[in-house]
Amino acid sequence: MGGFASYVDVDEDRQFDDEGLGYSAFYGRQLSDRVWWETEGGFYKVDPNQADFQDFYQYHLTTGLAYAFGDRTGFTPYVIAAVGAIDQEVLPDEDQDTNLTVNAGIGAVTGPIFDNGLKLRGDARYVYDDFDGSGPARGDGAFGDVRLSLGVEIPLGYTKVVTKEKTVIKTREVAAKPQPVMDSDGDGVPDNRDQCPNTLEGGRVDSNGCLIVNQTVTLTNINFEFDSAKLTRSSESSLDRIADSLKSQTDFRVEVAGHTDSVGAAEYNEQLSQERAESVRQYLLNRGVDPSRVTARGYGELNPVASNETESGRAMNRRVEFRVTEK
Repeated sequence: MGGFASYVDVDEDRQFDDEGLGYSAFYGRQLSDRVWWETEGGFYKVDPNQADFQDFYQYHLTTGLAYAFGDRTGFTPYVIAAVGAIDQEVLPDEDQDTNLTVNAGIGAVTGPIFDNGLKLRGDARYVYDDFDGSGPARGDGAFGDVRLSLGVEIPLGYTKVVTKEKTVIKTREVAAKPQPVMDSDGDGVPDNRDQCPNTLEGGRVDSNGCLIVNQTVTLTNINFEFDSAKLTRSSESSLDRIADSLKSQTDFRVEVAGHTDSVGAAEYNEQLSQERAESVRQYLLNRGVDPSRVTARGYGELNPVASNETESGRAMNRRVEFRVTEK
């Protein structure tokens, strides 16, 4: 819901050349990712600036549809069209009437600028009505005014969302040992016969505790700031352990693969996943990993591991993977 303050450039066929001011309130509901329905009620006042005539008042009530050229999470242009009724308050009294009105135009809305989700919004519309009076607004019964509006929009039930990469940890069962043994890297192979310490967490290993090639390892605790490729501070300790693992066993190469859910445009998701994969790669290089061993690629929403129809499924699809291959 929200409201507008408006400036009206009056049709010269109304027989007076002046401008008007007004305000309106609107309520709408989103019907799909890019289409929403909206109902608006408004009041507009025009001063005819002629002797013996009162101000010209209009009361609008319209409903219609809008189409957004984006997901409305950031600056988003849109087109809108609406139809409804307009009550014309003029003198003489017998000319007062309620008529058909149609409007259409273009506009834009910003992303949220406060924690409550408030957005700025503005549009320009052509407003038609079929009023036909004999006073200062007389004409041929077909008028077209231009209305410029600026206001605010507040999503109802808005919740600020921080996106994090969530992953599924692959685990393996290890037979119980009769005596307690040390397994520092948690790969299931005791330290006393582990030839590859600091194994990549979640990866499958051979009997010597060394990472097996030709597998995909889903990384855990790798998070980014909202709608950004910037790593969070909480991710650094996990990436430090991964860097130690790569430096400990050097007979394989890895591809850092970034994935997203299907919310938003596919091209944007692919670019965001590429930037996030490159952020992870650069962090590892900064920690001394050989650049020739690590590549980065963003797959966007192409390889989901769960349904994008549920929040839990989308969370599983937002992930970073290591694809381990031979060197």
